[in-house]
Amino acid sequence: MIDPATITATATAIAVVIFNKAIEKGGEDLGEAVFNKVSQIVSTVRDKFRGIGMEGVLTQAQENPTEPNQQFFQQALEMQMTNDDDFAVQLKALIDEIKSDEKASTTFFKGMNIKGSAELGDLEMESTEGNMEAVVDAEIGGDFKMGNISMKNNNG
Repeated sequence: MIDPATITATATAIAVVIFNKAIEKGGEDLGEAVFNKVSQIVSTVRDKFRGIGMEGVLTQAQENPTEPNQQFFQQALEMQMTNDDDFAVQLKALIDEIKSDEKASTTFFKGMNIKGSAELGDLEMESTEGNMEAVVDAEIGGDFKMGNISMKNNNG
């Protein structure tokens, strides 16, 4: 069984991946293998949400990626990951595969340990490599709120 902190970190990484505009453009800077993994994540989430009558949550967040829509999507994803260990393991494995790709390796807040509550404003991430993650190997003991995440790949 995956622990709640790992579920939160994985769901956050998935939300970052799904709502990253650079990836939506075809992932030209990430390489085909990473882009295919991102497509697998979206497909896996869509299939799960469709199976429980919640596909509209993903569609709404993708078509209108406002902060409330993205937060609602992430909460729904965390709930499904908590209730379905196989689904959670599958998504974590896909995120781990993306992390292992050489073109996918910029990380913010690795090893973060929040014992109380924390709130971050908007994040702007820039990299000359591929994948960028906002939260990795985090322990969250209270509420953790993060603003919008903007990621830009300067790989030229």
